[in-house]
Amino acid sequence: MEPIKRQRKESDSVYTIMLIPHKGHEPRSIHFRLSLLKKVGIVCGLLCLLGAGVLFQSSHILYKAHQDQQELLTYRSEKAVQEQKIGQLLQENEAIEKEMAELSKLEEAVRRELGEGAVQPSRSGIDRSQYLGQGGPQAAKVEAVDIYAAQNKVLQEKVKDRKATLNDLLGRLRELNQRKAALPTLWPTNGGTITSYFGGRSDPFGNRSYDWHPGVDIANDYGAPVYASASGTIEEAGWVSGYGRYVRIQHGYGYETAYGHMSKLAVQAGQSVSKGDVIGYVGSSGYSTGPHVHFEVLVNGQTTDPLELVR
Repeated sequence: MEPIKRQRKESDSVYTIMLIPHKGHEPRSIHFRLSLLKKVGIVCGLLCLLGAGVLFQSSHILYKAHQDQQELLTYRSEKAVQEQKIGQLLQENEAIEKEMAELSKLEEAVRRELGEGAVQPSRSGIDRSQYLGQGGPQAAKVEAVDIYAAQNKVLQEKVKDRKATLNDLLGRLRELNQRKAALPTLWPTNGGTITSYFGGRSDPFGNRSYDWHPGVDIANDYGAPVYASASGTIEEAGWVSGYGRYVRIQHGYGYETAYGHMSKLAVQAGQSVSKGDVIGYVGSSGYSTGPHVHFEVLVNGQTTDPLELVR
């Protein structure tokens, strides 16, 4: 028991701190017990720990607030970029849809020209390939740009397909127009009178009882213009025995026309002409009884009745 009492006495020992001034003041003494000093040390230590904890917590809160602010700024920046992209995609979408509408109108016009019916829409009236949205509201927000981009991609593919179809139709239309232009349907003079038809006839000069006439003779005023019955290339232009001043036109697609007995030619071999161009003038050259133009139509090298084609 004696050592324990001695330890308690030592722990309760009183210490004195003396403050001795340099000039004429009396010294001061501060007395304190060791146990009190220990308690003060413990309290100060706890206060330091508490302060450190508060400082750490404050720093963490400030860091988190700064991080949240940065995330908010990043979100706003990304949102602005996304909204800009969406705006651009919507403009592209509108332009593509406008182009699609114009292509549809043009395709309908071409099909009408070709005598084909318009493309029939789906029974529901909805083109489902345009609508790609799926999922809930959150998915719509997150994937808005991707959805618009996907829609535009689908529309661009549709425009590409529509253009390919239209190019095919335009090619067919050009072919049809070329065939129409090559078809000898234009009467070769302004009016006139048919004096001899296609087929068998009596020789106009009375030399033979029967004569085969490979075209029609159209009497008209001397010098009246003679027109190309269809577009083509002049294969021959000059004097031909029996026909007098003569022009033969190659129209393509198996069609040819020939014109004879003209007084004057207005074209030469190798020249391209369009339907209705003047190729010469009514005359009576060659084997002829008076002013007229002899008009022939050949299909695949065989003469045919011009009245089956001309209007």
